Amino acid sequence: MKKLILTIGLFLLVFAGLAADASAKDMSRRFGLGVDSTISDYAGDGRGLSFVYVINKYFGMQVIFGMNTTNVELKKKIGKGASARIEPYETTIINWNVSLRALIPIILTAEANLTGVVGFTASGTSSDGFRTYEDAYLKYNDGYQFSIDLGVRPEWFVTEHISLHTQLGIGINIITDDGSVPSTALYKDGEDGTAVSSSDAKGVSVDFFKNVDLLGMAGMTFWF
Repeated sequence: MKKLILTIGLFLLVFAGLAADASAKDMSRRFGLGVDSTISDYAGDGRGLSFVYVINKYFGMQVIFGMNTTNVELKKKIGKGASARIEPYETTIINWNVSLRALIPIILTAEANLTGVVGFTASGTSSDGFRTYEDAYLKYNDGYQFSIDLGVRPEWFVTEHISLHTQLGIGINIITDDGSVPSTALYKDGEDGTAVSSSDAKGVSVDFFKNVDLLGMAGMTFWF
């Protein structure tokens, strides 16, 4: 235990020395507005409008909010047995994600920063209560899920007011009964022995350093 405490203390001293570099770009008490995304992509791409506030040289907060709406006509089964019938069903689907992230400086320089990211995301789909177990429409089911981001975020200051950034890390997705979505990994046996998508899976999915989109989770922030 003593060795662990000593190691942590030494790390904090080194960290403080790096962060306190006189040539470092001090963003304390500055507000930023831009676009960014979460590391976890279980519920869509996690992109959205980003709000950043740097409290001091050692700590900042970020909120990411994303939403899209889709008007669709689906098919809904009415009744049971021989009297069951299929009817058109119109609904508006809202996909949303809200992330709260802590930004912890690791290395600060005059033109670029390397920041640690610790974040929590809630995301999901909501409509007027529509729910189906048919494979073709599972992605429209109402539900929610949670994820945790642990990563690093390089940021380059192009000018005094504009920065470009990307990120890399681990996404921990908490799969809930309500929030599970079709996936090649989520299958179960149907009544006739065939494999069908599971819409009631639960568990944990962990993505290690997945950077799947074209821009590498790139984002931009305008600093006031």
